[in-house]
Amino acid sequence: MRYPGLLCLIAGLISTTTAEFVTSAQGLRADVYHLPPAPVHYQNSTNLSFSPTAFTLLQASKHAVLIDAPATSAQASNLTSWIKSQLGPQRTLRYIYITHGHGDHFFTAPQICAEFPGCRVVAKRDVNEHMQEQYLEPLWSTLWLALFPGQITSRAFDADVILPPYGGFAIEGHALQAVEVGQGDTYNSTVLHIPSLGLVVGGDVVYGNCHQLFAEDYTPQLRQLWVDSLDRVAALKPRYVVPSHTKPGDGFRTSHVRETKRYIRTWLATLADSGTWQELEAGMKKAFPDRDGSFILRWSSQAPFSASSISA
Repeated sequence: MRYPGLLCLIAGLISTTTAEFVTSAQGLRADVYHLPPAPVHYQNSTNLSFSPTAFTLLQASKHAVLIDAPATSAQASNLTSWIKSQLGPQRTLRYIYITHGHGDHFFTAPQICAEFPGCRVVAKRDVNEHMQEQYLEPLWSTLWLALFPGQITSRAFDADVILPPYGGFAIEGHALQAVEVGQGDTYNSTVLHIPSLGLVVGGDVVYGNCHQLFAEDYTPQLRQLWVDSLDRVAALKPRYVVPSHTKPGDGFRTSHVRETKRYIRTWLATLADSGTWQELEAGMKKAFPDRDGSFILRWSSQAPFSASSISA
């Protein structure tokens, strides 16, 4: 028998990982696996960490779907072990759905899929195209290989493109709707809507208690498009929302949509009052002292002042 808030003891770099039950209905169940903040190497800093990340597992009677996959091989091994412990011998992973083209959401999808015969990695066509850009230089070296030296073994691959605009797929009669919302913390972002659960898995459109990435939302117009995307999420009228970057205990409330908007508004005001990236970073820390993801805040704060070492 499985319980909400189950603590899974796993081997590897992460000794304790938290899994949380979200909801269940009509023979479909949603659980979330939390990866804690991961240390990164950036500009000789030794105290910065990548945001904690949540991966949602949908389970029906025979098949399951994973939403997104982590960046490093060790993270994928731990996630795979947890998935197997959840599915047991009676279920198998049928799909891994990729919400958007950032590498920390898909690099290890083939590694995980290989453990489950018949598994397919799926994404919308424009998301798949965005995924390929993560392997291009100088981004590949200055971002991913630099942040996680010796930890990323991913090679470029094509996801199966089976999802037309506002279309989707299904497991055992449950519709899984890939909704193109547009701008989140990057372009061509989607969320996955599961109507039978009243659930939206928010990708990097909706955030939990983590600092939000603004390195790609460099104009007021793009930041407004992110707000518009959040309105599209709200229009789905979900009962539960799972942000991809969230912490155990944040919950799955629809208020995450409102709080993501509030962070954007605060960012705009703080940026306008800041003359340096250090002032911007300090201002956001003061406004949101409980949010995790110190590297994301550093990168986002440096970007408007051309102080980042990451080259797109």
